[in-house]
Amino acid sequence: MKSYKIILFSTVLALLGTVACTDLEENILDEQLGSNLVNDPSNVQSLINSPYASLRRTIEWSKYWGLQEVTTDEVIIPTRGTDWDDNGAWRQLHLQTWDSDHIRFKQVWEFLTQGYSRANTAIYYISQFDSNETNDLYINEARFLRAYYMYLINDLFGQVPYRAASDQNFSVSPVVLNRKAASDTIISELKAIMPNLETKAQVGSTRATVGAAEALLAKVYLNYETYTGEAKWTEAIQYCDLLIADTDYAVADDYWSMFQYDIAEHSEFILRVPMDDNVDYGDDVQWTNFALHYSQVFGSFTSLWNGPSTTSTFFNTWDMENDARFYDDRIKSVTGFNQGFLVGQQYGLDGTALEQRNGDPLIFVPEINLGSSAENAGIRVIKFAPNPNTADQFRSPNDIPIMRISDIYLIRAEAKMRSGDEPGARADVNYIRSKRNASGKTLPQLSVVTLDDILLERGYELYWEGLRRQDLVRFGKFTDAWQEKPATNASRTIFPVPTSAADVNENLDPSLGN
Repeated sequence: MKSYKIILFSTVLALLGTVACTDLEENILDEQLGSNLVNDPSNVQSLINSPYASLRRTIEWSKYWGLQEVTTDEVIIPTRGTDWDDNGAWRQLHLQTWDSDHIRFKQVWEFLTQGYSRANTAIYYISQFDSNETNDLYINEARFLRAYYMYLINDLFGQVPYRAASDQNFSVSPVVLNRKAASDTIISELKAIMPNLETKAQVGSTRATVGAAEALLAKVYLNYETYTGEAKWTEAIQYCDLLIADTDYAVADDYWSMFQYDIAEHSEFILRVPMDDNVDYGDDVQWTNFALHYSQVFGSFTSLWNGPSTTSTFFNTWDMENDARFYDDRIKSVTGFNQGFLVGQQYGLDGTALEQRNGDPLIFVPEINLGSSAENAGIRVIKFAPNPNTADQFRSPNDIPIMRISDIYLIRAEAKMRSGDEPGARADVNYIRSKRNASGKTLPQLSVVTLDDILLERGYELYWEGLRRQDLVRFGKFTDAWQEKPATNASRTIFPVPTSAADVNENLDPSLGN
């Protein structure tokens, strides 16, 4: 599997520059520039690698992850002196005071529409080759990836530029699907390709599989009421049932096992983004140094940024004693810090109490001032265990799950609860909780479950995994007040398309999200 990772994220780059960077609205490519590549059947692997490579952009903390997390109660990035000001970009996300020209909207829009376009390129050119088992499978995987990028665009921006793979007339702007039309198109596409995809047992969780299609259908149906006003709880439950019955997947008894480094296949993983220590991915996929204080150095991690924290609003909801998801110390002997939430006095590898740069003790506290915070302000979070022996701090060996089975149990619980089946919802929530006991402790089972309990459980299970904004929107809480944020207007639940996109496609609606 390691060799596949390297192909996926490095050797494909030459092809991406000539073939697959055709944004749906901008930078339209003269496809003839890459004709020798795209017309050669021996390049089919590179063609399918291209849309897969775009998945890595969905785990970049400063872009897609930032939109899904920094806009919520799970993550806050305060300005600390001259650090993390970034022209107010992070404050605007936290306060939900953005406009169409916010830099993160432009960046995320461009790479998501690029991922869609890369999938279309793969579908179109592989379809020109002879039909065989491999080529047909790759076409269906590319169709899944196109549906996935549509889903992300639809969720964030509420409208999706749509161009069929066969439409090669790039002089005409693509049509734009509204949220219902986009959702229905995604559903139809996934149902069409599902019988033609492989299973996780056959190809692993780095590839689009039957399970990944089922998971995406469950997610679209779960959010269908938010997108269209019409509930689809029965359908959400149906696809969760299929995944939960599939022996390729199982909820981990050890929560933190899936967040260690050099973990490839794991029973929890439905779809993951593969990473490798042999590739320098840049600072956007480094999950350790962006949160740690400058003095928490270890191994090759010598440049730490003292950035994101969690809010006290979210932190104070936890059962800090009984829930294994709150704290784990298995990496402490090689890093000096724990996984989970970092709170209180921090220590170095040798047990020395660490200090701030001014000599004060490094004690992480929940108090934060968004515009001007001390170095120690904010409880930090480390979800993925770093490899202290990695060659440099921008090489990450942590494969990132973007779909996993515990989420599916909680999707089913929510759909059951919203359908009036509280006992069924409670059984699913308590099953997850039964797997999350801290060492020597028992996380209490719930005697009754409410929708608020399910939202809390989703936070405990999936925190910092890029899902929080969508959850808060669905539960009607995204515009609530939390630490350092007042209540905001309901229009904030959709992001506006960037001005640069609206300027080149007259079919986009620039009023949405404004």
